[in-house]
Amino acid sequence: MLRHLLLSPVFPVRPDKLSKYWLYHPEQHRVLLRKIIDRVRNSLELQVVLQTAVDEIASLLDLDRCYFFWFYPDTDRVRFVCKNQVAHPVAAKFPGQSFNKTGSFACQSPELGYHPVNLFGSVATAIAEGEVIVSHGGKTLPTIFHPLTHWVHQLQRVPPSQAAPILGAQATLMIPVCTRDNEIGFLACCSDHARRWAGVEVEFMRSMAQQLEIAISQAQLYEKSQKQAQRERLVNQITAQTRQSFDLEIILSEAIAHLLEALEIDRCLVHLLDHWDDSQRFASASLQLLPTSTGKIALQRLDLFEVCREPFRPSIEDFDPQGPITQWVIQNCKRVVISDVTQDQRIGVRNTEYQRAQIRSSLVVPVRAKGILYAILYLNQCSQVRYWSKHDQKLAQAVADQLAISIQQAHLYARTQQQAATSSAQAQHLAETLQELRLTQSQLIQSEKMSSLGRMVAGLAHEINNPVNFISGNIPYIETYVQDLLRVLQEYQMHCPATATDLQQLIQEVDLAFLLSDLPRILNSMRVGAERIQEIVLSLRNFARLDEAHRKTIDLHEGLESTLFILQNQLAGIQVIREYANLPVVECCPSLLNQVFMNLLMNAIESFDQAPLDREKKIIIRTELVVVSLAAEAKVLVSIADNGSGISPEIQPKIFDPFFTTKDVGQGTGLGLTVSYQTIVHQHQGQLRFHSTPHEGTEFIIELPLRHISVPLNSQKRGALPALEVS
Repeated sequence: MLRHLLLSPVFPVRPDKLSKYWLYHPEQHRVLLRKIIDRVRNSLELQVVLQTAVDEIASLLDLDRCYFFWFYPDTDRVRFVCKNQVAHPVAAKFPGQSFNKTGSFACQSPELGYHPVNLFGSVATAIAEGEVIVSHGGKTLPTIFHPLTHWVHQLQRVPPSQAAPILGAQATLMIPVCTRDNEIGFLACCSDHARRWAGVEVEFMRSMAQQLEIAISQAQLYEKSQKQAQRERLVNQITAQTRQSFDLEIILSEAIAHLLEALEIDRCLVHLLDHWDDSQRFASASLQLLPTSTGKIALQRLDLFEVCREPFRPSIEDFDPQGPITQWVIQNCKRVVISDVTQDQRIGVRNTEYQRAQIRSSLVVPVRAKGILYAILYLNQCSQVRYWSKHDQKLAQAVADQLAISIQQAHLYARTQQQAATSSAQAQHLAETLQELRLTQSQLIQSEKMSSLGRMVAGLAHEINNPVNFISGNIPYIETYVQDLLRVLQEYQMHCPATATDLQQLIQEVDLAFLLSDLPRILNSMRVGAERIQEIVLSLRNFARLDEAHRKTIDLHEGLESTLFILQNQLAGIQVIREYANLPVVECCPSLLNQVFMNLLMNAIESFDQAPLDREKKIIIRTELVVVSLAAEAKVLVSIADNGSGISPEIQPKIFDPFFTTKDVGQGTGLGLTVSYQTIVHQHQGQLRFHSTPHEGTEFIIELPLRHISVPLNSQKRGALPALEVS
């Protein structure tokens, strides 16, 4: 039950002296009270309710000032939330000063905002206990009958000489207003002159306070629902962003930007703690600018995100992750509510970080889920000292709880993505390895076939070479012997022209004249045939080159000519045009390079199968020495072009793929161009490219360095395809 305090005697007034006041007319009293209450309850916004109340009271009671303030017992402070609005011409010339209703300066009165309770001096205790306070000021008058006499004798009496002005007023009447949440507020009526507060005025104010309690409760309920809706909107927004994206940069920057606007704070910062792998951390140490949907620009540096309000500059560069409050939250995992940072012993009055950031009040909330502290949320007020309300703390905690869930989900998503990427890379590696094994197996089979063929050809050439050498070596002697025999026969005919009948018949039978003329031609034909066989054997040996080193310097033109010689039967009816440049020798693998020439020439020959029959078939072989600069290594180009059917654009990207062929089953392995590409690119560090026009022809271009360059095997790109030039 509230007690009442009297600081100076109550001076009852005779009714006939106050008959002009509406207070002494019960019916008018009730009507006016009803009208005021209706105006007060016309709004559900608490600030509007309180402002309407003080304005109406100040007008009805003819007050110089009327306040409403809240008392906070946990901090021994009061907060003046509203004051009656009195417009006066003098007030505009002196902003920040208080004036009474006559336009003269009022005594020193408090500004709106927070103040210590000792502002009220000797009545501070009465404020804390929620008592009615009545102060008249002026001289003591005789006490006569008054409607308040039934409770005046219970009031504490203070001599007038000891009564100091309250709120800068000579006379003060303060009525407590107690809400359903046990919050204590006061209606303060102030007069700059001595005033005898009538009992009916006190009763009116008590009635007004009772009605105001109901209006405040309704406004607080509405405000609570609005704030609850605001919390839910903000939390739902973060939840929606989490569902749309697991990008922490977006989630965190949007959350702190909306929290800055919702709580009207000056800066909001979130610090992510180390709970993830290095691969998931933010890599950039420079300051990043992140636009948000509120129009604010969020700043990010490593694991710090900040949004601040002008004119305050960002503090992200000065943030100390080892600061006292940060370490306290990490150790205790509890919320920190600091109304005045200079009064917090953990921070101290000379903390340079807080001084540079101009932080005056701070609310620090741990962001945790399932016992794991993921981050710390900092809400800082720089413009003024702020006493964080329960709503402020609830909203910050709700956002922190949702952020913890979002961060946890982002971590899980990142881990899943990393595992999926690892699994995908492993699967890709296995697929490439399998493809490489298949290609290697086919290449080994093909290489073994070519090696067997080469050994067979080399052996056959060797076996043929021996009798051919025997024949070709004896032909000169046979020619000599035959010439000698013919000379002897001619001399015999000259010395013995008459022959026996039998001998003459034999000469005619064998046609000696024809034998004498045809025998030299036969010997010459045998010599030419032996030389031809020797050339074939030499070409086979040059193509196989099994008797030479694996890598050596050769003349590319020799390899081209030996390949053309072997393919001379397939080249029947095809014009081969040679445009050879003066090339230096090239260091290469001759047998492998000849196989590439063979594959490209066979493709050119086969391209004429689908070409028009009336077209003149041509294969142009061109060589060129390319010198880009003196510092760069010179290169050799070998071009093999045909005017056949060309390659369709649909299959051009696939022609170097292993096992790809356009031939019927059993007609080709699909490895010719693949092996050629591997040989040129991987084994000779060159390039193999082509350009083709359907129905017009194709040109393959081989680019080789003059000298072999050793390249580590693991640096070669497996399965890489050359750039295609399609015309």
